[in-house]
Amino acid sequence: MKKFLLSIGAMSLAVSSMANPAQIAPGLDSMLDIIYSAEGKRQEVSVTTSGLTMSFSGLEVFQDQVIASHVIYGDDNEVYIYNIFPYLPTNTYIKGIKEGEKVVVDFPQAVFYDDSEGYVEAYYYTLVDIVEGVDDEGYPTTSYIPQEKASVTFSIDEFGTMVAQGISENCILGACDSEYGDWIGLGASKLEISSFDEKPVEAPANLEVLKNYWTSAGNEYGWQVNFAQDGDEVYFQGLSERMPQAWVKANIVKDGNTAIVTIPQDQYVGDYSSYHIFTKCVEMTTNEKGDIFYDLKPDDYEFQLVWDLEKNTMEAKDKDVVLLFNTSKIDVYFINDLMDMKLIRQESYDGVPQNPYGLDFVDAMEEEGFYLFSFNLPAISTEGKYLLLDDMKYVVYINDEEWTFDADEYDLEESLEEIPWSMNNYWIMKNYDSSRHKLPFFVEGIDTFGVQSVYNYNGVETRSEIVTLDVEEFMSVEDVEAAKVASVKYYDLTGREVANPAAGIVIKRTVFTDGRASSAKTIIR
Repeated sequence: MKKFLLSIGAMSLAVSSMANPAQIAPGLDSMLDIIYSAEGKRQEVSVTTSGLTMSFSGLEVFQDQVIASHVIYGDDNEVYIYNIFPYLPTNTYIKGIKEGEKVVVDFPQAVFYDDSEGYVEAYYYTLVDIVEGVDDEGYPTTSYIPQEKASVTFSIDEFGTMVAQGISENCILGACDSEYGDWIGLGASKLEISSFDEKPVEAPANLEVLKNYWTSAGNEYGWQVNFAQDGDEVYFQGLSERMPQAWVKANIVKDGNTAIVTIPQDQYVGDYSSYHIFTKCVEMTTNEKGDIFYDLKPDDYEFQLVWDLEKNTMEAKDKDVVLLFNTSKIDVYFINDLMDMKLIRQESYDGVPQNPYGLDFVDAMEEEGFYLFSFNLPAISTEGKYLLLDDMKYVVYINDEEWTFDADEYDLEESLEEIPWSMNNYWIMKNYDSSRHKLPFFVEGIDTFGVQSVYNYNGVETRSEIVTLDVEEFMSVEDVEAAKVASVKYYDLTGREVANPAAGIVIKRTVFTDGRASSAKTIIR
């Protein structure tokens, strides 16, 4: 039976493709009565939430998670509030009514419905009572009981900040599923909505933007960064790999054939995945185990690049200082970290791609019904030039025959023989911030696995060699010397990197000197 990945808050569950129609939750007229859009005056806001979320080890408390959202004030005193939970972005609205200096929101309200994958996901919000008790043997129990009818009143202060009244650690605003009417393990015990008036950095419209002029060097690949200059001010677009449209402003001071480029902290560059993103500087340290830690620099600290005007290169002045694209001005919680940052001018992108390497077979996945392979695909030419990611693909060979990725089996729009280098979905996976890729195969009898990089630039196709892994030989040879650890990083369950992980569950990603990488959920106590 084919399986899909279902995400509920911080949980990921494998569910069968058997369709199961959603039930109408108590108090709801229809699970399909969902608000996807609203008309009226729009106010950008930050939503600050504390409460409970489900992880693989059970319920965890989260504190003051801040997400980017907006409120729309419609006619007839209608108020529409966009996403309110940091771990469940439904991209829909809940509706309230403004009554003087308060907003009243009646629950339950349906917020999500999807049956596109052959099964139904359907969620609604309502108040959930947390009831402590004991069982027949005297052991403590906790029950989570959704209310059939409820309302939450938001008070409004002189600054327009809305604070939810009547929710607490014993009565939370929770997300529930419609099939069973159960709470899914995500709820708010504190909820505050405040206006957000900052505007993202933008380059002046009259400046000449040099497209694809600079390439930011990543880990075995680069991405294009646009550049514009206005006297002593310069602008970079795309420094963040995850936010290619975002601009960052800097100042320059020339000194002969070099210049110092300074990027201030706390620039608001836009929103990403329901978070406000700011520039932030931290100092990086590494302990004897290879664990990386980040310490915030003072607010007035400026990130510095040394610009060689003759070579047209820019490099970080202090190699221990990292420029972050961060979700907070006060905590280290980021979507991009530019370590040992370097920008180069590269006007030509032709070349032959380097060979894949680090082919690995993960045999443990056979128990789940498929083989899993991983490998590195450097997007760099044999001459050391960065190649355009949009023109990079790869081909896979199973038992020396070219493999076709079936559209239905791999959740694709159409079947493919060549896979785009940056493709990342449920089954075709690329690790963020590295050239590591992973592929499952739902067949038996794989003796050899091969992979080849394909590059098509300006109509000229070049290919790497086909690098092949003999599965049986790989499994029979024991490692004589274990690869050394190159780096260790931690991520939360939403994919954001955590600098100094506190108690709780994180994803620990270890990169080895031979190019291999592993990820595992780790409990920090």
